[in-house]
Amino acid sequence: MARYAEKHYWDERYTYDPEPFDWFQRYSTCGAFRDAVRECVKKSDQVLLVGAGTSRLAEEMYADGFSNLFNLDISRVACKLLDERYERAGGLPIDNRVGDAQALSFNDGSFDAIIDKGTLDALLCADPAAGHAMLAEISRVLRSSGGCFVHVTDCPPDKRLPLLQNARLRWKLHRHVALPRPLLVHHLPVAKAAAGDGDGADAASHHMYVLKRTAALH
Repeated sequence: MARYAEKHYWDERYTYDPEPFDWFQRYSTCGAFRDAVRECVKKSDQVLLVGAGTSRLAEEMYADGFSNLFNLDISRVACKLLDERYERAGGLPIDNRVGDAQALSFNDGSFDAIIDKGTLDALLCADPAAGHAMLAEISRVLRSSGGCFVHVTDCPPDKRLPLLQNARLRWKLHRHVALPRPLLVHHLPVAKAAAGDGDGADAASHHMYVLKRTAALH
């Protein structure tokens, strides 16, 4: 699945299928996901949605009162589709940026909260080292005190927590919630190197991990 880390794969995918698509869960329809975001993210916080693709997450959070939202995706096609969609909606003040989750262009501590739905899974499918690089970058740009990382995946705790609970990332698990799968949903296979034997995906549930910053990075 090395293609999941390649820009041209996602450009081709979004060119072929430009319709809005949300991995795993939608903010507007999954109450547990929405409640977790509301609990750990203030409406005025700087929020990065990493690997946004053509997701409706930013629009739905904006409608819920969040005012400082940044979409980031490696695909220029996806970002252009978001720009056009927001313009048709009356000019939504949401910043769409082309960028690589493994090498973020933002300064240290730029964001109060970062949300990922599927991007870490995609990179782990391509190369476990890419997933580690993404987590290191998320940790770097997350605010040094009180920052929050919300990660939604189909990987259960016994497979995903060993990766997330790395002391060098300087955060601790605040909450784990098993989310019932919607009736129609795509899932990304979980890399064996990161998930153990088999693809590691939970057939019954998605999983949300809320991690909170514990100390400044040195």
